Amino acid sequence: MRRFIDLLVSIEALTRENLRLLRELGFSGVGASISVGRLLSNPAAALEALKSVKAAGEAEGVDVVSRITVDESMSEGALKAVLRKFRRCVEVVSAYALDRKLTAFACRDARVDVITLLPGSRLLRGDLAYVREYGKAVEILVVPLQAEDPLSCAKALAYYSDVVKLLERKKLLKALILSSGASGPDAFRDPRSMASLLSLMGLKYDAALDALSANVARLVTECRDKLAGVVPVRGVRIVGVGANGH
Repeated sequence: MRRFIDLLVSIEALTRENLRLLRELGFSGVGASISVGRLLSNPAAALEALKSVKAAGEAEGVDVVSRITVDESMSEGALKAVLRKFRRCVEVVSAYALDRKLTAFACRDARVDVITLLPGSRLLRGDLAYVREYGKAVEILVVPLQAEDPLSCAKALAYYSDVVKLLERKKLLKALILSSGASGPDAFRDPRSMASLLSLMGLKYDAALDALSANVARLVTECRDKLAGVVPVRGVRIVGVGANGH
């Protein structure tokens, strides 16, 4: 049985009622996203909000994944400072591919788990090499496909279709995740209708479902294992040692 996770929903949208709605839509997990701007403006309040949403999710039967989203351009030094201070405070860190410097740094720094693409974002060959090496996720969003302007929707669909073809060509489809990017319940969609959108981009339906389930679950598990010290670096797992030393 598939376990669906919408990995990018603004924390402001995750009221108790909306967590219940996500569960009813078919999601068993959700990424509670704190923007880097909100985090830096009041770190204590932002981290407390994440704890509160996690507790509410547990009460509603929804696994809440804590996430920092770098959704504005930052210098490399500023982003390094954020990662140094807050990386171990949350389970997932992501960065929007807003400009070349930010994209390149986010791809090559192992502390960033997810590269989020908006229409017009560019991933170069070197970026994809780091995505493969570090086991990062490449995230595309439903929100740009829901724009009121039909031309904007068409451009977003064409752009994301090209991304899907690129990842398929590079044998990186397991890195692909699809998230809503919702800032409110009006943008919530059930996972199978979201997967159907990916099918419109040329992806087989099972692979589209993976982008909302298996691919996301694998990333979240690895991120949590890293925080727990089970996986000190990607690809290396510490196994338990028994009493006899074996």
